[in-house]
Amino acid sequence: MKSSDIFIALKIIIILLYGVVTLCSCQKKTFNLLEEALTYASENRFELEKVLYHYKDDTLKYKAACFLIENMPGHYSFENTFLLKNYFGELDSVLTMGRTMNYEEIDTLYIREISKYENDFSHKVEDVKFISSEYLIKNIDFAYKVWKEEPWSTHLTFDEFCEYLLPYKVVEGQALDDWREYSLESYNQSLVNLSYCSLYEKSAYAACNIVTENMRQDIFPRIWPVSFPPVKPLRTLLKIPCGTCEEYSIMATAVLRAKGIPCAIDLTPQWPFRNMGHVWNVLLENTGKTSAFEGANTPAGTPHKKDHKMAKVYRMTYAKNKELKRLNEVEKRVPQAFKTPFLKDVTEEYMNTTDIFVRLNEKTECKYAYLSVFNNEEWIPVAWGRREGDGFLFEKVGKDIVYLPVLYASDGIYSLSDPIKVDLTGKKILLTPDTINRQTLKLYRKYPSMPYSYGENLRILGAKIQAAHTANFEDSVTIHTFLNLENEIELKENNQKYRYWRYYSSHYGFVNVAELAFYERDSIYSTIGRVIGTKGSYRREKIYEREAVFDGNLLTFFDAPTPSDSWIGMDFGKPINISRITCIMRGDGNNIETDNEYELFFWSKGCFQSLGKRKTHDVFLSYKDCPTNALFLLRCLTKGKEERIFTYREGKQEWW
Repeated sequence: MKSSDIFIALKIIIILLYGVVTLCSCQKKTFNLLEEALTYASENRFELEKVLYHYKDDTLKYKAACFLIENMPGHYSFENTFLLKNYFGELDSVLTMGRTMNYEEIDTLYIREISKYENDFSHKVEDVKFISSEYLIKNIDFAYKVWKEEPWSTHLTFDEFCEYLLPYKVVEGQALDDWREYSLESYNQSLVNLSYCSLYEKSAYAACNIVTENMRQDIFPRIWPVSFPPVKPLRTLLKIPCGTCEEYSIMATAVLRAKGIPCAIDLTPQWPFRNMGHVWNVLLENTGKTSAFEGANTPAGTPHKKDHKMAKVYRMTYAKNKELKRLNEVEKRVPQAFKTPFLKDVTEEYMNTTDIFVRLNEKTECKYAYLSVFNNEEWIPVAWGRREGDGFLFEKVGKDIVYLPVLYASDGIYSLSDPIKVDLTGKKILLTPDTINRQTLKLYRKYPSMPYSYGENLRILGAKIQAAHTANFEDSVTIHTFLNLENEIELKENNQKYRYWRYYSSHYGFVNVAELAFYERDSIYSTIGRVIGTKGSYRREKIYEREAVFDGNLLTFFDAPTPSDSWIGMDFGKPINISRITCIMRGDGNNIETDNEYELFFWSKGCFQSLGKRKTHDVFLSYKDCPTNALFLLRCLTKGKEERIFTYREGKQEWW
């Protein structure tokens, strides 16, 4: 080290020691955190001390620098290698071409050109060990300037400034480039005009929505889980033709923070009623409240996933969560979601919550346990609970959800108790199977009806089952009118025999029947005749013509050539008496399907136990002698992946 550097280092040390006494940001506890970070920085310590020395005469900026350095251990980037630069160049080319492609074409292009780099992103470098003083000073000055000068950030306290504007990065792995300067000059249309309105001139809400709308019109966001490697400079990210909700949230956060608009990223690690989780943005309004929105897409305050129940919601932070830090220090095994300490529990901002206490039945060295929800295949931890006396306490969790408490011990993962059903009132019901009081299950689906399939099912309303003696149905009789979303109808009063039977839709709906079956009295098999009905289809593919209704495949359907006055049916060659009809509309293929093999399970003693395999010739499965108060799972062994846990009450499946 040069003598001049030694002299500077000595001056920095003197200033740091002086700061212990004179600066409120460096009380004993804070100084210890700062010293820990500086020590951990090893050879990069001198760069960080240069930042502190630079701000020795500016109390707030010095505190801001302390905040960043104290919390820096654990934040990481990727090593700036030659391969990384090559990847950035090729990624930009792929994304530029991809803006004119559909999803499948983008996937193909990515796999061909970019996937070869996936194994080159293991070279993580902790920021504290390589970040330069120049970069850190530049970011602190920039963030401080917009905090003090931009009208929509003047409501922030210093602590809020530190979390919502100050961080030199938005997400782990982000390239440490000039993202603030680049973002500041982007998407400013109409932003300056807010100064002409007294109500809006200081409104973070108004400013956020203008920038978000400008981004939406420029980017045209399309959600698609393309698995690009995790590193993307902001300049590149803003070019993506389609991306994940996380990527759009990162974009919005970077752009908004650069302009002094306080923004953060919230997430739920796993939906409690289907697979995957979700990521979105929140704005810190002038009122101090937060408003959720979809990055680069919807305005702040727009109802966001209001019909989606959540078990837990976390906010991505720059500062460490002390409890999560401790959890990672004392536990040998930690779920992937909680290996980062940079999360804050904000569940209560979104919903009324409840606490769950799970008593221990056996000894364990674990200080923490976890609540899991089912993701269609396995249990995913979404909340941690600390040891309290003879059990574990899980605080502030969502209601109307089934949880499985689990332990991550040195010898593996195992359930702490039976699943716990929490109803809308917060009442907890332990789902311990009752094998004494048994029941019969009649099952129509293996997965709940989601909005995309529910909407198609609505097309059945108002449709009719008609029968006739003549092929043109001029003497037709309406046997049944669909007033509900029913798949099975019993014609107990019908004693008449007809040769021609049909499903007729006089209203908008394109018929859209996937499977239709007619059963004669006392028969367990449907009667087959000659397919009749409206010819052709709305789509060109032949698989959407009328024959699709009787092909035994739930994923094919009749897409009639006209939206109304179309029909599909059968000529049985002679008059027959039909006593039962099953009708399944276009959907997701998760109804019970004929000639498929299924297996029913229930949860007991820490795993799913089989209740046997069945092959059906109908639209439902029947299982006798099943336990009550149990959690079930139905799997199709023939095809399909979607399956969901459920309980059974009053003859119906209740999905969780």
